Amino acid sequence: MAGGLEHKKIVNLQLGLCFGLILINFIAQMPYFYHLYAGRQSLALDLRSFAVMGAVFAWFIGSAILLSRGRRSGYWLMVGFLATEFLFYLYNNIGSVRHGFGLFFQVDNPDLLLRMVYSIGYVNLFASGYGLALLIWQRNVWLS
Repeated sequence: MAGGLEHKKIVNLQLGLCFGLILINFIAQMPYFYHLYAGRQSLALDLRSFAVMGAVFAWFIGSAILLSRGRRSGYWLMVGFLATEFLFYLYNNIGSVRHGFGLFFQVDNPDLLLRMVYSIGYVNLFASGYGLALLIWQRNVWLS
């Protein structure tokens, strides 16, 4: 029994690190948005952008809370969130390559803020992919 408890702690620690990286990515989106878009488009588009980001953040936080409480719905919502997040970043990286840019080309962006936010996004690609794989391969930790 002690080995099973230790295994669950290790898996939860790994997932917690992935969640921390995803939270950092959400935080990084605020200065990114203000730097590129705020005030350059209509107020309605600004509000829509905030609403979409707020809905995605609520999906993440709600899933994390339900998952931490051992709810099956939390597990499936988090699998959906991480799959969406991973596929979003993967799609964008593949699109960059298809359009003649290198993989992770934004790490060379001359704008420091953009370089930092894009780098955080690239880390998020791996964090969401690893978190998704961890949830799927270790599902007995949450679904037992």
